[in-house]
Parts: sequence; structure tokens; C-alpha cells
Amino acid sequence: MRKLKIGVAGTGHMGRNHARILSEDKRFDFIGVYDADSTQAKDVAERYGIKSYDTLDGMLNEVEAVVVAVPSSVHIDIALKIAERNIHALVEKPLATTSEDARTIADAFRKRGIKLAVGHIERFNPVFRELKKLSEPDKIVYIEASRYSPFSGSGRITDTTVVEDLMIHDVDLVCALMGEQMPTSLHGRGESVTSGQTDFATCLMDFGGRAHAIVNASRISQNKERSITVHTKDSCIHADLLAKTLEIYKSTNLTVDITKDNSYKQDGIVQKIYVPIEEPLRAELVAFYESIVDDTEIEANGEIGIRAIEICEEVSNRAKKGTLGGN
Repeated sequence: MRKLKIGVAGTGHMGRNHARILSEDKRFDFIGVYDADSTQAKDVAERYGIKSYDTLDGMLNEVEAVVVAVPSSVHIDIALKIAERNIHALVEKPLATTSEDARTIADAFRKRGIKLAVGHIERFNPVFRELKKLSEPDKIVYIEASRYSPFSGSGRITDTTVVEDLMIHDVDLVCALMGEQMPTSLHGRGESVTSGQTDFATCLMDFGGRAHAIVNASRISQNKERSITVHTKDSCIHADLLAKTLEIYKSTNLTVDITKDNSYKQDGIVQKIYVPIEEPLRAELVAFYESIVDDTEIEANGEIGIRAIEICEEVSNRAKKGTLGGN
């Protein structure tokens, strides 16, 4: 098995998670880490017995691929340096802070023929993977997605809206379920409660009049929820991304024990689907490895990363204005 020489740029929360998995998986030759905070980088390097680099260029001299887990505001600077060196990259979501910058990044990798993956990790949630297998885009009529978190000034991002912080996950998942389609129209509404930014937002996505989706996101809720419900022409599929459960609801017109005095009608059935245990981040990194070594298709490529940002920009703009207008 060929080992992929890889490094991590950024050693914050996500960078450390990437480092943990890369140090464990034998597919990777985990070379080292770089961070503008050298103390933080050295701490991670010592933990996993790898090298801490003083400069990004120093790390790029020794790797074939890089995981970019730096703050979103510097994604474009780091990603373009990586592309210039013809090195593959997995860039954490969002690909950039604007769709224009995201397009610049994607074009740079495309022109050089190198791999660019975007860290839309929920695509690798085993519950969502099973949900996607069960959902045929042409049979979907309605999708409802909810992503709620309690407010935590230290735990959640507060320098941007809940749309870019949380909703972007489900916007991407809805498009994936609809066969990677871009919605034909968008509506949005948002409320600022605690952070000075939009803390609760609702987005309605229409897909050519044949199906629509409502996506709710909040970082001020009293509960924590991550769920997607898909309504098709003949069933309702509910996925709990936190509890890792998947259920199919179907209507029936069965009469049970018809020959007996205690016969009864069964209005519906519930089928519980087995969901394999798999860490989404590990699955994402393995897919990135395979895209490079085996030249497989990337699950969340640059175009998908751009699309998610474009949708969120539109929703965020409408939410800030407090309007329900569509396009």
C-alpha cells in the first residue's frame, strides 16, 4: 500500500482532530504540522512524534498533500500557496469566506490538475450516507433539516452568522440529496438575539417546483439537534445525525389476524435501518487519500464548496435584511 506524505496547516480544534487520525491510519505518512502559533504547533508535533514547521513553505517542501484547518479568513492565502506548489489539498469548510474567493481557489487547483476536497464532513456521517442510498432525487417532494445548538460564546463562532456557521452543513446535504442540484429559488429569514449577528435562520429552497426544502439553524436553542427528514411519494425517512439512527415510515392498509375476533387495522409501519459505526472525519480523510492515490471522484469538490457558499451568501443577506423575498 502506497503511503501518502501529508501535513496539516492549522492546529486548532479541527487541525488536532485531523492530526489524531493521520497519526493512526497507515495509509498516511504524517510528516508534520504548521501553525502561525508555533507553541501550539509544537505541542501537537510532540504528541504525535512529527515535525513542527516554522513556515508553511518548509512543510510544503516535504509533502504531497495538505489538510488546511486554519481560520476561514486565510483559506485563500494558504490554499493558493499550496496550489502553486502543485500539492493536493483538503480545505475545511467553508472553502473561503466569499464565493468569489472560493472560485479563485477552485480554479487554481483545476488549472494545475491537482485534487481539491472541501471538508463538508456531514457527507461522511454514516447516517447521511445510508439516507442518501434510500432517497431517490426524483421521488423526493419535501426535505426538512434542523441544526440547533445552545449558545456558548466560547464554543461557537460569533464573528459570522449562524448561516455560515451551522446552516451551511444542511444546505450542502439538501443539494446532495437532490442529485447535486442548485435550488432554483431561495427564501430566507433570520433573527439576531445574542451575538449581534444572525443567531437563528430559516431557509426555504425550491427545486423547480417539484420539491422544496426548509432548513432551520440556531445557535441559541436550549436543545441540541441535528436531523433531516425526507418525504418521498411513498415514505418518510427520518435521520438523526446525532443519535445515529435512521427510520423509514410507510402507510399501510393491512388488517392483521383478519380471521380472529381481535383483528385490527395497521395504519403504518416503521422500519429501523442499521447504520454502520464509522467516524466521519476518518471516512473523509480516507476518501481524500483514495482520490489522490486511486484517482477516484471527490465527494465534495471545489464546485460543491462554491455552491454551498453562494447559497449561504444569498440566505445570509436576506436574513440580515429580515426579508422573505425570493429570486
